[in-house]
Amino acid sequence: MRSQSSIEFLTTYSFLFLLLGISVSIILFLSSAPVVAMPSQCTSFAGPTCNFVQLYSNSSAGYSLVTLSLTNSQSVPINITGMSTVVKNFVSAGACTPSLLYPGQQATCVSNVSKSYQTGTFLPGFYTVNAQYCNSGIGAVSSGNCAYEKVVYGGSFSSTTSASRAIVFSVLSAQGPSDLQLLSYNAIKNLPMRPNNFTILQSGDWVGNVTGGVTAYALASNGAMLGLPYFGYLTKLFPQTASSLRNGGVACANPYNSLLSIASTTLYLSSAVTSSVSIEAGGAMEVFYKLAQTGTVWQSTFGGSAWKSQGATAYGPTSITLNKGIYNIEVVWSNPCGAGGQVLKMTNIPN
Repeated sequence: MRSQSSIEFLTTYSFLFLLLGISVSIILFLSSAPVVAMPSQCTSFAGPTCNFVQLYSNSSAGYSLVTLSLTNSQSVPINITGMSTVVKNFVSAGACTPSLLYPGQQATCVSNVSKSYQTGTFLPGFYTVNAQYCNSGIGAVSSGNCAYEKVVYGGSFSSTTSASRAIVFSVLSAQGPSDLQLLSYNAIKNLPMRPNNFTILQSGDWVGNVTGGVTAYALASNGAMLGLPYFGYLTKLFPQTASSLRNGGVACANPYNSLLSIASTTLYLSSAVTSSVSIEAGGAMEVFYKLAQTGTVWQSTFGGSAWKSQGATAYGPTSITLNKGIYNIEVVWSNPCGAGGQVLKMTNIPN
């Protein structure tokens, strides 16, 4: 009778013992296996598509950064008025650049978390974007007849914390109307946005890293510029394709097809720093920056002096003093005719 009970016990619970043994084996294997970084993932619940996420953690300064790339996948423009993230119950405010997104245009968003995490820590989180969308269409943006409606978008993300800080530029290339030879500096000196009468040709991300306080960004021109050193860095192709500024066939006579390119990023500084910004571009350009706060105005690095009607220009290094905080930064290139290219180097950016 006792042996029969033992057999029944083993028959009934042998499967559980087997599962327990497999579980212990898996735990022992994982504990001895090397740590592998989980792939970063970013998903939009509503509104702009989320393309990219990175979590950077700085243990010495005691903070972390969440960097996101978003694309306006809707058929109407949206104006981002604020964004925030939630990581481990920490709600952190952030900002996006540019704030006004045409259909298909991308933005870079950053929020700073007042807590650091060990490198390699896998963290899930959520983001929220407060915005207005123009329900009366694209043509109403510049005319001031845009009827905005407030909306809240959001999504989730997960990423392994990195000790290498990413700098993400949202890059836009747009083509001007046939009757415009050169975009006037006065047209965007107070607001570095894509003019309403320019058509978007390309939009994408360029991702670099701050290594030793230095990052570089370059778009290739036609073959004369691709792969050559400028400011100590090799020029690179526009994300996925070559930049439209490489087009050597830009008309120098009527009908014109002048090109405009804008590189936008959101930069967080944990302490005051002087950044030395060097620019080289084919044609006219300017560097704009401002604190990402309501009521602040854009400041221009070169005061319009870099805008020329023809030819390649090189300006810099010019030092700008940036205090602690989140900044909107936009760099604008214009190519009235012929081949063009663009290079940007930013130094003294702390990790």
